[in-house]
Amino acid sequence: MSEKREKKRSYIKAISAIYRYSQVHIGEQTARYRIGKGQWFYLTQLLFNQDGLTQEELSGKLYVDKANTARALKKLEEEGYIIRVGDREDARKKRIYVTEKSKEFEHEFHAIFKGLNSILVKGFTDDEKEVARDLLYRMLDNIVAHRAIQDAETENEEV
Repeated sequence: MSEKREKKRSYIKAISAIYRYSQVHIGEQTARYRIGKGQWFYLTQLLFNQDGLTQEELSGKLYVDKANTARALKKLEEEGYIIRVGDREDARKKRIYVTEKSKEFEHEFHAIFKGLNSILVKGFTDDEKEVARDLLYRMLDNIVAHRAIQDAETENEEV
C-alpha cells in the first residue's frame, strides 16, 4: 500500500470506532443500574435535555427509528426509570417522563457522560474542542439532510 493511501483515513471508520468504544465505556459504567446500551441514550435525552416528550418526538431528536425507541422505552419502563402519561391535548399520544428512580442517580449519570467527553477530547485546546464539536455537528446536519432528501424521494416513488 502506498504511503499516500495510508495517510488517508476514513471519517466513518473513526466515527464508528468512537461510537463502539463509547458504547462499551458507558455500558460498563451504567451496568449497575441495569441500563443497557440500547436504553441509556434515551434516558439521557429525557434526564438532561427534555422530559415529557412523546415517543415520536424522542425518536426524531435522537435520529432513531420508532421500533428501536419502542423497545428501549419498554425496558426503561420495566426497570422503573420512566413512566408514560396520556397527553392532555391528544389522547392518542403518551408523554414520557423520568421517575424519581432516574432522578436519584442523575448527577452520577451525568458525571459518566462528562467523563467520557473528557476522555474524547483529552489534550485538545479549548479552540480545538469547539472546532471538533462544530465539525461533528455539521457532519450530523449533512447526513440528516441527505436522509430527508432520500426519504422524500422514496415517498414520491411509492405514490
